[in-house]
Amino acid sequence: MQKLVLTLWVFLIFNSAFAQEVAEGVVKDAETGALLVGATVVANQTGDGTLTDAEGSFKIEVESIPAELKISYVGYQTQIYNWKGESNFEVNLAPQQMEEVIIKGIRGTERTPVTQKTVSKKEIEEIYIGQDALFLAERLTPSIVAYSESGTNYTNYGQMRLRGIDQTRINITLDGVPLNDMIDQGVFFSNFTDFGNSVESFQVQRGVGTSTNGTASYAGSINYESIELNRPEPSVELQLNSGSFNTWRGSAEVHTGRMDNDFAFYSRISMIHSDGYKYHSGTDSYSFFFSGAHFGEKDVFKLTGFKGQSQNELAYLPVAESIIQDDPRTNPLSPNDVDDFGQWMLKLEHTHIFNNQLSIASTAYYGGAGGSFPFGYDTQDILYTGDTNDPADTVSRFTQINYPLQNDHFGILSNISWNSRDESLTLNGGVHAYTFHRNNQEQIVPDYNNPYYDESSRKDEISAFVKTSYQAGGFNFYGDLQMRSVKMTIEPDEAYLGFPSDDIVWDWFFLNPRVGVNYQLNTENSVYASFGRSGREPTKVDIFGGFQLTADNYPFVTDQNSVQPEFVNDLEIGYRLQKSNLRILANFFYMGFDNEIAPIGETVVEGFVQLRKNVPESYRTGLEIDWDWNAMSWLSFRGNLTYMDSEIATYAPDDEQTVYENVTPVLSPEWIGNGTLAFRVTRDLTIDVTGRLVSESFLEPTNDPSFVMPGFFVLDSRISYQMGKHSFSLALNNLTDELYYTYGVPVGNEPGYLVQPPFNIFGTLIVRF
Repeated sequence: MQKLVLTLWVFLIFNSAFAQEVAEGVVKDAETGALLVGATVVANQTGDGTLTDAEGSFKIEVESIPAELKISYVGYQTQIYNWKGESNFEVNLAPQQMEEVIIKGIRGTERTPVTQKTVSKKEIEEIYIGQDALFLAERLTPSIVAYSESGTNYTNYGQMRLRGIDQTRINITLDGVPLNDMIDQGVFFSNFTDFGNSVESFQVQRGVGTSTNGTASYAGSINYESIELNRPEPSVELQLNSGSFNTWRGSAEVHTGRMDNDFAFYSRISMIHSDGYKYHSGTDSYSFFFSGAHFGEKDVFKLTGFKGQSQNELAYLPVAESIIQDDPRTNPLSPNDVDDFGQWMLKLEHTHIFNNQLSIASTAYYGGAGGSFPFGYDTQDILYTGDTNDPADTVSRFTQINYPLQNDHFGILSNISWNSRDESLTLNGGVHAYTFHRNNQEQIVPDYNNPYYDESSRKDEISAFVKTSYQAGGFNFYGDLQMRSVKMTIEPDEAYLGFPSDDIVWDWFFLNPRVGVNYQLNTENSVYASFGRSGREPTKVDIFGGFQLTADNYPFVTDQNSVQPEFVNDLEIGYRLQKSNLRILANFFYMGFDNEIAPIGETVVEGFVQLRKNVPESYRTGLEIDWDWNAMSWLSFRGNLTYMDSEIATYAPDDEQTVYENVTPVLSPEWIGNGTLAFRVTRDLTIDVTGRLVSESFLEPTNDPSFVMPGFFVLDSRISYQMGKHSFSLALNNLTDELYYTYGVPVGNEPGYLVQPPFNIFGTLIVRF
């Protein structure tokens, strides 16, 4: 009898924990009545979420009646709906005017025939512990591999590759404003840490994708949307985070919500410290993010800015494998090599809505970056005797070179959007112009006032695009044409060169077309195909073959034919399934490259130069799948998987007589995958288990089997507990304490790697008011 009572008691507790009501409804555009596919619906009581299907419908379990439902969709105002048990109710979302043109002007929609994934605020929050933005993209979207120089996968410098292609070939923007350094074309998220905390959503387009602003969308593009301001209620949020490698983070943010005077403000301040996993690879950083807007009847003015500053102990050199086996925390750089670098942006947006069919949005912005970047080394001075000039002794001396730089980036952009009354035809046009100024110096520490190298560079660009889509029955036809006119000017340091020189100027012009079609098979299934071509100009490092303009590389640099622009022809074919409990995106891609830029030219030892050349032909092709399956109310499975085949047709390095054929590009693994099982243990307790797989890849382009980066499989877990508005989570990473690497180069006669973190743990407390 006691066993029966106990069993019944346990059953009742378990059953009550999961006894829930089901809310069913549909989400529409408040102005046009159009169904909103892929809108996010969250039950505020439980934190559970779902997406609307191809008919704009959703089903979601709630704890009890009444229940608050939070409905959001990119480009629309978030709405809190108080559900009181009615069946098949309708939620109408009002357009988010300030983002309708700027964000939608460069993003793809569910029916745009491009390969893309949009990540919502809710998805970011589920895994966010303060890590830099590239580690978020790696976890949440397909085909990305990131690495951490400090070995934390949290902060300090890191990079990512998309489909095996490096970060300088990825276009990255915030609300359409470029974040890339225009001259080197990279982005360093460690300059403005905790950036992901102020992001409402981001979209990753793989392949050429839609036209955007800034550097070429060659491998793909990532567009971040800043935090939403037009929300109904004010809030305050505090985040405290602590964990392995003596890491801690404090963050405080305030939302006013939309006030009675139609103003809304948001601000966040954050501080991060970490010792790093590798020896002397720590970080001290702070960041500030601000946004404010005024919402008029037809006009929205929005001011957004951020500032970040970091002091990173540098750890960028890969370590030989034999040394890693002795001590994986080895860092060959000096403990005195600590940079002090920052990045900032200020932008003013204005959006005007003429009517339901026509709107225009314009932005003026200033971005900057600057600081010091030191490199130290030991030298041996020989002492001579006074009488015979014979060597008497040697003295070790530490020498440090500082590489300061300053960037100033000014730009304007404007997007106009028009649609027919029935929305079957849409037209979008955009223009963007900027000027980017850079000053590079080199100094012997501590003689900062007398640099021995002082060079200035400038890049100017004007670009424009026009996009159109036409809906005819189940077909959606898409066309997109972008024009880019780019000019880069180098003002040499004549004293360092040793002879006079005029400014060196390069001019490039690109026409980048995209066409595609999407076909809606039925309410849940669609297919698409697209083709795009994009050209990319070389970076300054590509042209110099290094970081200095010297007498050794001067003939190469001044020869306008030395390094030509590179081009990609991208074919994408995909399938989409959208159900209330299952979403699948699967696609095939073929990227054919003409004149791909690679470091295969002559090596000039005296000038530390590795000249670049163009590889005539290469390709990358493969299959990608991304899924999200809510199998049961207490179990979900989401993830992505990529298979990729990459090949360079002919590779002929100048320093060798050998011609290599049909070789695999470096750091291009065949398999990349993520999978997460989420278990809803109780109403408030969730446990996630995530596996990440990356197969082996080559470290150098001749495919020497001695220089291979091993594949790996890493297992992580996350435990989340909701306490009303507040929450606590515990992230346990690399549960099996795997020794693994995601980046490497040859170091002498053996492979060298950047070691990624062993088992580590982070706890995060979020308090909301």
